[in-house]
Amino acid sequence: MSQKTLTGGVGATKDITVTVTPDGAPQAVEAVSSDESVATVVKKSDGVYTITNLAAGTATITFSTNGISSTLAVTVNAG
Repeated sequence: MSQKTLTGGVGATKDITVTVTPDGAPQAVEAVSSDESVATVVKKSDGVYTITNLAAGTATITFSTNGISSTLAVTVNAG
């Protein structure tokens, strides 16, 4: 995942693509929001996760697999 920050308004959604390397490595990725009242994350399809902004504030989305993690800092602006 090359994107490290995401900023948007309440109600906005964004699809994020997460790629696990090297080829052949297990692709099971866990995605968790630090504050689900601000932003949620759900798996859309293999390697694609949808972030939904729910309320003004900040949250960190953590993607992890095989003991390795990457984070996405989400800032949601009030309408």
